[in-house]
Amino acid sequence: MPWRLRFDWDCLIVLRRSLDAVAPNEGCALLLGDCGSELRLRVVWPCCNVWRPGLQGLEEQPGCGDGPRPSRQTRFALDPREQIAAQRWGRQRGLHVVGSAHSHPGGEPRPSSNDRRWAAADGVMVIDAGVRGLAGWWMERSTAGPASAPATLAKVHPLSLVGPEGAALGNTGLSVHNSRCRTSDDGSAFGA
Repeated sequence: MPWRLRFDWDCLIVLRRSLDAVAPNEGCALLLGDCGSELRLRVVWPCCNVWRPGLQGLEEQPGCGDGPRPSRQTRFALDPREQIAAQRWGRQRGLHVVGSAHSHPGGEPRPSSNDRRWAAADGVMVIDAGVRGLAGWWMERSTAGPASAPATLAKVHPLSLVGPEGAALGNTGLSVHNSRCRTSDDGSAFGA
């Protein structure tokens, strides 16, 4: 499991602007880079949010109707064709899809229960909540049970986000890492 994600400045700018461009809907992107104990983000691949009610594999949980009505303002789904294109493009350049990013307009920069339930594999999840901050998470699906089990939630681990020189993004003035976001012992995210 990696312990931090290193951003190049141009990737940070592309990420924040592309996610913000579709507000108030959730924006989404794939993250391509180098793998290892420290991931290095090389390319942000902006994607279209193709979420729609009843999308196969992204069913709503019964009894979760207490919040806002599901819409693209509170849900996202990546187009599988864009995922394949990004993987092919990256492979030709020696890059890997290390994860995804999406926005939580008006929300907090931590994974929701749907984010945790719909995580298909181990990987990075970066969440941009605008003025509330940008935060990185390692979504651990391999030890949480099969993704096909509807009630199974991916385990969540905080991931430090740093700039090209290794300084925490919260110290740059370009982004804010929400230090109030932590995980509980069972891997679920919560705010202090």
